[in-house]
Amino acid sequence: MRTAATRHAGLPFVPQPRPDELLGSWLLRIAQLYGLSLTTLLVRLGTLQTGTAQLPHWFSIDASTVNMDALSAATHLPRSDLETMTPAACRPHWPEELGACERCLTEATHSGESLVWNRNWMSPWATVCNIHGTLLTPVATRRLIRVRCTETLGAAIQSAATAPKLLDEEPICASDALWLQALCMARTAVRLPWGRTRPSDLARVVNAVAHEVISQPTFDGSACAPTANSRTLAVKDFALESTADQRAVASLPTHLRQRQWVLARVAHVLRWALEARTFPASWSSASVKRMASTSGWPQGALAWVCPDAADLVLQQGELRRKHSISPSYFKAYSALLASIQ
Repeated sequence: MRTAATRHAGLPFVPQPRPDELLGSWLLRIAQLYGLSLTTLLVRLGTLQTGTAQLPHWFSIDASTVNMDALSAATHLPRSDLETMTPAACRPHWPEELGACERCLTEATHSGESLVWNRNWMSPWATVCNIHGTLLTPVATRRLIRVRCTETLGAAIQSAATAPKLLDEEPICASDALWLQALCMARTAVRLPWGRTRPSDLARVVNAVAHEVISQPTFDGSACAPTANSRTLAVKDFALESTADQRAVASLPTHLRQRQWVLARVAHVLRWALEARTFPASWSSASVKRMASTSGWPQGALAWVCPDAADLVLQQGELRRKHSISPSYFKAYSALLASIQ
């Protein structure tokens, strides 16, 4: 077996990566071109990292499993370009469903191009195509795991056509979802209505608002619930790469249609001032209390999301200054909470 120390002289030809193509998708196309499996290709190129006993799923390939310098020499592509093609980290696992854009795939088919997997589609934040502005279509991650070549990749992607098309009777705003998606996938501080916010702080805000969106009565009982995908809501924690050396934890539904439903409403709350929002009509008293008790809000964020919760925090602070931490403080604070209806 070759190792990274034994450099390959270089392949005579490699197809150019498509814009935003995932590294593993591109490597599948190269392997197909030379009539090899992906594993055999990487072994012969001597690109597997020392100590890599088993190649990860093709969509997980990054610098931890493939020696980027060796791969650069073998494919004649700069290392910096290869690194931009790797997926953003997602731990401990990927969601049960990711998404693909049907319009992107249709256009590739009509133009006679190979179907490829977009790097951006690997992120749990991805719910909308950033080219067409349309909702992504669910693709089960277990189907992607079974992909071994470009033909099976095409079959896995085309299976998206059988996925449910509608979320519910109330269409979500794809432009709001796309706005939030771009902010969450940025790896630097971004500007929101309340000011500049670091990626980890934005994830914390999204988590807090998503929890309240899911807790709203409309989620489980009304026509606004995602009836086209009536599976039990499964929310899991994902540790997502936010900057070069930090990760942000996001608690999101593992099924794409439900993730789209939740994140679009979170986006609506974060993007628009209270008087311009159509969702929610008002926060419940329970939501007000929970948001007021959640720590770590960036300055101004809580007042933007829920002014009543921000006011409750101010009143709590006034009570603490007046009574310190004493029985009279807890009595006054309990009365304050009871007054919120």
